[in-house]
Amino acid sequence: MLPTLSRRRLLALAASGAASTALASCSSPFDDTTRGGGRVLEFTTFYTGGDGGLMQTIVDRYNKSQDDVTIRFSSPAYGGDYLTKILTASLAGAPPAIVALHSYEIPPLKRFLHAIDLADLGLSTGDFIDGTWQLAQIDDQLYGVTMSTGPQALGYNRQLFAKAGLDPDKPPTNATEFLAAAQALKKSGPWGFVRESGVWMPWLSMNWQAGGDLIDDRSQALFASDAGIEAAHFEQDLVHKYKVEPGQLVTGVQVGQLFSDQKVGMTCTFPWSLAQLLKTNKERGTELDVAPLPQFFDGPRAVVATSHIYCIPKQRSNDDWIRTEAQKFISWLVREGSVTWAGAQAPASKAAVAPVAASKDPLLQKMSVFIDQAKYARFAPYAYRWNQAYQYLNDAMDDVVYQGAKVEDELRRAAARATVTMKEPS
Repeated sequence: MLPTLSRRRLLALAASGAASTALASCSSPFDDTTRGGGRVLEFTTFYTGGDGGLMQTIVDRYNKSQDDVTIRFSSPAYGGDYLTKILTASLAGAPPAIVALHSYEIPPLKRFLHAIDLADLGLSTGDFIDGTWQLAQIDDQLYGVTMSTGPQALGYNRQLFAKAGLDPDKPPTNATEFLAAAQALKKSGPWGFVRESGVWMPWLSMNWQAGGDLIDDRSQALFASDAGIEAAHFEQDLVHKYKVEPGQLVTGVQVGQLFSDQKVGMTCTFPWSLAQLLKTNKERGTELDVAPLPQFFDGPRAVVATSHIYCIPKQRSNDDWIRTEAQKFISWLVREGSVTWAGAQAPASKAAVAPVAASKDPLLQKMSVFIDQAKYARFAPYAYRWNQAYQYLNDAMDDVVYQGAKVEDELRRAAARATVTMKEPS
């Protein structure tokens, strides 16, 4: 759900590139060593935090393991700027050899990417956790290899649970248990739960769990379905009926701060936060923990997630060699790097599941919770101007949760506006 390039934006950039003779001869925003016949492959990602440092160590291992190429790892930008750089380089015929994309970023960039046959990488669909390898599949063609996912889980404070008379070894698994835990926590002092507004609001998982969806195959917004309304009522009730959650909007940074400061007993969390969570435990003597996200409704198991997919862009020159070497690297990453990568994200490789669970490293042990959630993961869709459409939903949910606005009216209004926004110009 990060900023994406719309189809119109892609077409506009492509048109301007075709009209300009300078574009074909301009330099790529990325390194040109490989295009010049060198042995350097540029591996470009959006990893800007601790996951970037961890991936660098994995890349270093690969570079030491063979003499055919040198992989140069970089993280030049994030969000829309990142995608613009990828597109500009692709139009110039000189993109990086390997790029990381989210699943919803692949459709608008598809024509610049090589289709991938897993067999050419020595892999098969059976090597991946259910539901993960298909994330880069469009019209029966695969355009990338899923390295990891980022499923939502429940973060909870074992010490606050014990203080509230709750069993820290039995975090809530459904809505009834969740509400009871939140009420017990609030009665003992801290907030029972705190939500994050924006990209990762709890409504997303709850809506899917109630049997809802975000859009249909005609890009009609489905926010105001019975499932969406039920999920929104539950979120609203946590603030206004049960009073177990703060009544003012809390940013993502503030959510983490409240949790680490032990002012809230439960929140939603993701794999990239796990290292900081355990660091807080070590430095402050806290007992912050993670557990599977409760199943709030009786529909399918579902958790909102992000994805990390490695794709191979097409090159104007030296394409066959670059593609071959890029495939070797991606294959090695999945087979040899997945367990290490579990230090930052939830690897999609089935082969990593048992070693991660059996590891004596506390971080890897806890990452097993997120890996197990991956089979229930649901992802942002690709749709024209989806970011703006989603903003209407988020604004509506902020009004529902914090202002007590009428759920049905807000979601219907947001859905109507979103549907108009996602209509592609003819």
